[in-house]
Amino acid sequence: MGRTMKDTRLDVAGLLAHGSLRGTTPLYLTPASALVESVVLVSHLEAIQRVRPNTVVVLSAEMGSGGWLVSAALRHAWERRASAVVVAGSTYSSAVIGLAERLGITLLAAEGNPAGVALALAAEIGAALSVMDAELARFARAVAKDSALPDVLKTISRELDGVSVSLEHDGVILASTGTAPRDPAKVITVDVGAVDATVPSALTARLPASGVLNLRLVRSILEVAAPSVKAAWLLGNSRDTVRAVPTAALARLSQGQGSSGKDFEEDHRHLLSQLGWRRHERYAAVWFCHSGLHTPANDLSAVLRLLWRKVSPRSPLAEVEDGWLALVPAAHQAIAAQLELRLKTRLQPSLAELGLVAGLSRWAEEAPPLPSIIQEARLAAVSARSAGQGTVLGFTGLGVTAATTFIDRDALALVAELTLPRLMASPDREAIVAAVAAFLDHRGSVSLAAAALDVHRNTLQARLGRARELGVPLDNPSQLLSVHLLLDVLRAAAPGKQAFKDPYETRKDSHEFPV
Repeated sequence: MGRTMKDTRLDVAGLLAHGSLRGTTPLYLTPASALVESVVLVSHLEAIQRVRPNTVVVLSAEMGSGGWLVSAALRHAWERRASAVVVAGSTYSSAVIGLAERLGITLLAAEGNPAGVALALAAEIGAALSVMDAELARFARAVAKDSALPDVLKTISRELDGVSVSLEHDGVILASTGTAPRDPAKVITVDVGAVDATVPSALTARLPASGVLNLRLVRSILEVAAPSVKAAWLLGNSRDTVRAVPTAALARLSQGQGSSGKDFEEDHRHLLSQLGWRRHERYAAVWFCHSGLHTPANDLSAVLRLLWRKVSPRSPLAEVEDGWLALVPAAHQAIAAQLELRLKTRLQPSLAELGLVAGLSRWAEEAPPLPSIIQEARLAAVSARSAGQGTVLGFTGLGVTAATTFIDRDALALVAELTLPRLMASPDREAIVAAVAAFLDHRGSVSLAAAALDVHRNTLQARLGRARELGVPLDNPSQLLSVHLLLDVLRAAAPGKQAFKDPYETRKDSHEFPV
């Protein structure tokens, strides 16, 4: 709409050259031609105090042709950021003209009755507004044809000569297009309403401060486009919800007792096939949750889904109990690493402003069961809370140290299942767990631990070596506390391998997990 915006933009210089101000005599002209959006004929000095910016103030003949009234009118018009002041034709003192120059406001003298100038200018402004109304109607038809939010924003930006247009939530940019100005920008914002009962949003245009766009028309364009933006957002959110059903269903399956074991895919092969999941395919799980135990009232699903498109637009984000979950195909380790990088570079600041954290699962050579990576991502997200809002934490860098985040025994057992899989699957697990736990109970004394277990010292040494073979990190001092916590839980669960319930299953009603 660049051509129309510039053609319908009225300014003092243009009106003096070939418009309704041609019959006036310039007494002083400002270096920059002021924008003209309205005109008012005043017969009382107080009326000037109510005029809007970018208004031509025409003084009636009754207000006089000079003296203190004109000086006072100039001062009031300058305070109201008027475009120009028009007075009845006469000979003016240099003091009045000098005052206009000092204030930086255009002063014009009318030939004859100034009311005629006001009427002619009003007609010209009305004609320009009619053209604007026609252009707005054309734009409304064009933007209504777009159903996707990115397309709607692109149509708005094109109409505004390619300027930056964005949809924002509480200062967080959810989607944007166009070129952001390098110099200080003029920001125009229009409320879009709410996509649900609690999530406000705004449509924002950032214009170059040195540009020639008609700001009034820009606001009108944003107001016309606001319903289309809201409709596209609602439609996109509805589609995303439908696409996320398989992910949400899988997350629900992972909460059942024993559903995170190695036999999960075999036990649910028909259901997984119907939901569209491919057996043995590698995925990376991403879990978002609030950074505190008590979740705020605002429903952020629609907002978070828009932000998630900046990371992985083809992988739906599901709203699940206590958070949001996405499963991203990750056939290679490099893909998982890129996913974590995109989360940190594209989403971390927004997550911090929204009071959220994110956790990612590990990548493994052998594709782990889907419930396992979901639990890893969830545990990583909960562990990220201690690092503050906006933290993105991968389970790869967490490992057994996740144990120090929780006090709930079921959560610790889940950490053990995920971080010590070879130990958990070993037939001699109970003996190894008892040996290592006793060794740590006695602060690394083999003799005291062997005596406590009533076994030979060499037997204990062999079991400690076996523990190392099974992946228990006994030689890393920074991890010993976490190992001790995990093995203490496993020792308490003996004899036999006990299936632990999902700790998240009762989290809503429990304040013991996590801390």
